[in-house]
Amino acid sequence: MRLGVLAMLLVASSLVLSAQTSLLTAEQRAQFHGPYSQPEDPFRLLGNIYYVGAKNIASYLISTPQGHILVDTGTKEMTPVVRGNIQALGFNVRDIKIMLSSHAHFDHIGGHAAMKKLTGARVMALRQDAEALEAGKDLSPLGDEGWEPVKVDRVLQDGDTVTLGETTLRAVWAPGHTPGCTVWTSSVQDAGKIFSFAIFGCGGPNAGVKLVGNPKFPTLVDDTLATFRKLKMLAPDIYVTGHPQMLFAGKIGRMKAGERPHALLDPGARAWTKMLDDAETNFMKRVEAERAQGSGR
Repeated sequence: MRLGVLAMLLVASSLVLSAQTSLLTAEQRAQFHGPYSQPEDPFRLLGNIYYVGAKNIASYLISTPQGHILVDTGTKEMTPVVRGNIQALGFNVRDIKIMLSSHAHFDHIGGHAAMKKLTGARVMALRQDAEALEAGKDLSPLGDEGWEPVKVDRVLQDGDTVTLGETTLRAVWAPGHTPGCTVWTSSVQDAGKIFSFAIFGCGGPNAGVKLVGNPKFPTLVDDTLATFRKLKMLAPDIYVTGHPQMLFAGKIGRMKAGERPHALLDPGARAWTKMLDDAETNFMKRVEAERAQGSGR
């Protein structure tokens, strides 16, 4: 009896500690696991790339005659959503050969272990996030929810390529949001034209994360600024994000209809550059505020 009471107290205290240390509010957490994870009808995004994610958490399927690549699996609640969307498009889930991720946070890789069991796919990730995937722990400065650990079959480095059939994706290491955050780039053929394409999920660190002298990520400020410089050099014709609701607003119907020019086409990468400039400006405001607070003590 005493052991049972002790166990309940330990669980309760761990939940209190988690709530105290989490940077996400209860409302934000409910949004990720609830509305953001609700089903969205799948559709062809561009060429051989399909959207198979939820309302505001992305998952992308890249099809080839030799099998498929899945980028991000979303929250644990999204596994049936992603599986159902893939099947609704006429693809076999078991034909997924490779699983990639934008970054190791619970809302993007929470379904990795389940999808690996369903598909037998090889999981690949940059080393810094591969460690988090295998540990089942958020090792980023956010330090939030964990997930079921998943074996990483190939550990990648910056600039490594992943090829299946005639499709090749390049891993661009973009630390900041997580230590191993990865932007995936590729060339996509669509309607007789070749487009440069990027899957982006690597903005600055989450709100509330300590930036200057972060004990979990001492080089956070320098690495994040380097990431902004690197990503501005990419200039993709078309890009998508890990939380695409705003980007897709008013455009899903146009994409489903196959409208050309493509609804997400970004001539001169103006939207891409503005997104990064805005993120960098907000990041520097946070850095300067922290430094000013520190110097005023």
